[in-house]
Amino acid sequence: MLYPKIEDCIDQIGNKYALAIIAAKRGREIFVKMPAVLSNSKTKELTFALREIAEGKVVANFGTSDTTFTSTSA
Repeated sequence: MLYPKIEDCIDQIGNKYALAIIAAKRGREIFVKMPAVLSNSKTKELTFALREIAEGKVVANFGTSDTTFTSTSA
């Protein structure tokens, strides 16, 4: 079984389309700002992002022009 469960992430964000956008944006941010964490692990940046979303560390802000997020880490 994969962790985190997609259902847990959807519960945090609201729908699967917003989840895809938020996870991709957070994954890119992790890739750029936290390369040391990724170099010591076999876990991909998208998995890190999904774990943060499932744990409630990433909060989505839905606006009219763009979807942004606030992260409590990094």
